[in-house]
Amino acid sequence: MKSNSLGRFRRRRKLKKFLIILCALAAGLLAAAEARFAVSRVSLIEQRPANALPQYVLWGTIPSERERFWPSFWLHRKEYKALIEAYYPVEIDVSLTGWGKFLVSARPLVPVYRVYWGGRFWYLSAEGKLWLASLAENRLVDGGGADKRPVLAWGADRATPIDMANSEGNVFHSSLPLALISRWYAQINALKLAPYVKYVQAGVKEGTPVVRLILYRPGTKENGAQLLLPDEAERWAEAVLAVRKLYGALENMPPDIFIDCTYKEKILLRNTGAGEKEEKKAEGAKK
Repeated sequence: MKSNSLGRFRRRRKLKKFLIILCALAAGLLAAAEARFAVSRVSLIEQRPANALPQYVLWGTIPSERERFWPSFWLHRKEYKALIEAYYPVEIDVSLTGWGKFLVSARPLVPVYRVYWGGRFWYLSAEGKLWLASLAENRLVDGGGADKRPVLAWGADRATPIDMANSEGNVFHSSLPLALISRWYAQINALKLAPYVKYVQAGVKEGTPVVRLILYRPGTKENGAQLLLPDEAERWAEAVLAVRKLYGALENMPPDIFIDCTYKEKILLRNTGAGEKEEKKAEGAKK
């Protein structure tokens, strides 16, 4: 019995030694292969569409240790994606196509609105991302749709759309109320105001959010008449109808007129050039 137990013990010890030697040889072979052929490195990053992003962006944002060992890069691909998306107005996906080979698919962000805030013009996407309209990387972006809409001027008395102190990069996640803004622009289109509106200015009046429509001065690109409206777009139709009854058409409005439509039972007209003021009952304007 003792002889059999001792024999089994010796065979197991020999097997362990053999396995240790085998593992050491395998590790040595892998190390030699890695040193000579770089078999574990990221060997290829394709992109679709081609040349959407510069090569230095695709490669320069990978830490060296992850570039040397592609499984680590694959496991941390979300960090890679977030870093690129923070500096370029794109959304990317990273997929594995082979041993150490990857495909980066880039989709440019689509600006929905052009925003004036903080003394600069920005683009705002449907996902709520905000970036400067002057950004050099906008070569990737088609801003035609946003540029054709009236500019959204976000007032300093409204909530700050981005936290600059805790953000880095060029492309920011904004806190702008997209659903509310969308209703403003939908109502502008429904009331056929779009050709006349230069700015949609979101501000505050006596602690209450309001929207000021700044119209074009007839025949020019300069600022003209102004309509002050409630924040709720569904209340605009009655006010705009009253204004049209007063002037017949928006192009007939004097360029220096300011019309406050935020009251329930009256509209306030003020000539900003002469400083005149008068009130008209809403009932009379709406008949």
